[in-house]
Amino acid sequence: MKKVLLTRLIEDNQEDRVFFQEKGFDILEIPLLTLKKRELGLSFEKQLKQSEWVFLTSQHAAEFFFRQSTIDDLRTKKFAVIGAKTGQVLINNRVKIDFQAPMPTKQHLFDAWAAYYKSPTTIYYPKSNLADRVGERKLIEMGHRLFTPVLYDNFFSDESRQQLKNCLVTEKITAVYLASPSLWRRFLSVFIETGLTKMPELYCLGQTTRQAIIKDGYKVVIK
Repeated sequence: MKKVLLTRLIEDNQEDRVFFQEKGFDILEIPLLTLKKRELGLSFEKQLKQSEWVFLTSQHAAEFFFRQSTIDDLRTKKFAVIGAKTGQVLINNRVKIDFQAPMPTKQHLFDAWAAYYKSPTTIYYPKSNLADRVGERKLIEMGHRLFTPVLYDNFFSDESRQQLKNCLVTEKITAVYLASPSLWRRFLSVFIETGLTKMPELYCLGQTTRQAIIKDGYKVVIK
């Protein structure tokens, strides 16, 4: 039976399992990331209090945000989210969504929000240590003030690296699903270490990940 390796956190794989099972794949799961919350302390409270808007560009950013916050912090804030999964975290915390991106990408969130809200304001945009600065310059040029603290760290643990290496050597992996450039780079680094020469079929989420894979000389299909 053909096998697909899912590389996101186990709790993020529900829809992907169904998608690949319907295509006849047996599912293997090895998360190539570990997330750890940073302790922001007083700086978190100070920056949040100065901000009118909060931008949340992933469900994990939203989850870590609410672990740091108290209800009193949020009563006067407006929230912009990247998509339905991130929005659901707000709903679970009984917080109103004021703006949702028309398509679930960071670029669409920033561009669409900027088209509606042109008067300068203050934005709290917490993110991971791996996040890029897509969209930030445009908002700053429009006169908006951004606070962009690193809320959590995304890293590749030694345990996950060894699990992946063992899996690649012992299992006949037909395909791999990758949801970010960082997951691709981590997978590729271990694949090269094994000495294997035949790359599995590559599936990915989004154009940014696709471009990263193509840049390294491999073919990929967007899921």
